[in-house]
Formats: sequence, C-alpha cells, structure tokens
Amino acid sequence: MEKDLVSDSRVVDIHCHLLPGMDDGARSWEESLKMARIASESGINTVVATPHWIQGTVWEPNPDVVRKKVSELNELLRKNSIPLSVFPGMEIGVSENLVELVSSGRVLTLAEGKYVLVEVPFFSLPVGIEEVVYRLVDRGFFPILAHPERSRDIQKKPKRIRELVDNGALIQITAGSLCGCFGDKAKQCALELIELDAVHIVASDAHSSDKRPPLLSKAMDIVKRIKGIEYMNRLLLNASRCLE
Repeated sequence: MEKDLVSDSRVVDIHCHLLPGMDDGARSWEESLKMARIASESGINTVVATPHWIQGTVWEPNPDVVRKKVSELNELLRKNSIPLSVFPGMEIGVSENLVELVSSGRVLTLAEGKYVLVEVPFFSLPVGIEEVVYRLVDRGFFPILAHPERSRDIQKKPKRIRELVDNGALIQITAGSLCGCFGDKAKQCALELIELDAVHIVASDAHSSDKRPPLLSKAMDIVKRIKGIEYMNRLLLNASRCLE
C-alpha cells in the first residue's frame, strides 16, 4: 500500500469476516492469522470483525462469543507479532425490529460504538429499509449500508441510493467491487455511486486469505485515480471514525 494512503492515521477495515467458525468467513484460527497477516502487510492496521447476524437463521452469534473470539484473536496476533488490532462488530441483516435489537445490545455495533453495519441484500431492497434507517438515526445511531453496489435494485437505479443517504445512511462499498471481482455490474455501480458522491467508506468484506482476502490498496488506488487523494483520504478518515 502506498505511503500516502497510510499517512499518520489508522487504516481501518470496518467489514471483515476473519473470526473463525462463525459464518462463511474464516474456518480456523490458522486462516484468521493468514488473513490478519495479509491485512497488516497491505497497510491495514485495524480491523472490525463483523460476523453475519441474520435473524431466524443459524447465524445469530451471541455478542459475548464475538467479544471472546476477538480477545483470543488479539492475543494470537500479539504472540505472532502481527501488528493488527481487532475490534468486535457484526454485519446485521435488515429486520423490522432492527432498532430494538441494536438498542438492547442483542447485536453488536462497530467497535461497540454508534455505527451499525447493515447488510443490503443482493436482490431486492427490503421494504421499509428507509424507515429502518430513519429510526436508527433517530435513536442516535449511524447506519452504514454494506455493499449496496451488489444489490440488483441499486444496479438498475443507482440514484436511488440518494434517498437512503438523505435519510441519514452512510454507504460502504466493497473493495473487490471496484476491482471487478464481483462482475461488471457491481463495478460500474460502485463507480456510479462514487460519482454521485454517495460513498463514505470502502471496506474489504473479506472472507478468506485467498479468494476474498482483506485488501484495500488496489481499490483505494482506483479511488485516488478517479477522484484524487483528498477524496481517498476522506474515505479512510470516515472508516477510522467508526471506532469512536
């Protein structure tokens, strides 16, 4: 990763499935460490572990289990001299009672602060997602919509994202989308969202050390090339603020 990308601040990946055995991410502690090394060597120094939490499925991890695994992983990172810090979080599926889930602590916010990572489905946008965003904001939270560029609805009508942003949503696109890893439609949509000034954060959404590794550098190079270094650094700063 280029030096001006790192600068003097944290490079934070707010969306990463590196906790083992929790979802479709890392399968073992060994895989978690491989992912951590890749992230660290590429210039990332902080990661928020975000296992899926989808109501009514087998993916409803207990917050205490997530915290425990994050603590164990940080200890392993220290023992293996990997300069990476990991914080707990979740990627939460949209549901009618999402606000109550967040307020009650049944699900984890990013770094247990005020930022909530909300998964956008890959097909149709959920009915009432605008209301969910509005209610989260009304309760003092900052909803971050994960990978909307991979949603079929947003790909058909990228400008629809403005309605959600105007309601208070922050938008996180996936680094791999900018690099073409999820197909031409996702890449084109990601670029259009950037041109609409509707992107706030780029994250890896990493699931493995090989097929979907925790890398940001190539995507941020693309951002810098099309929008300039100040815009790129703004996205990096936005990500670091999610730890507050």
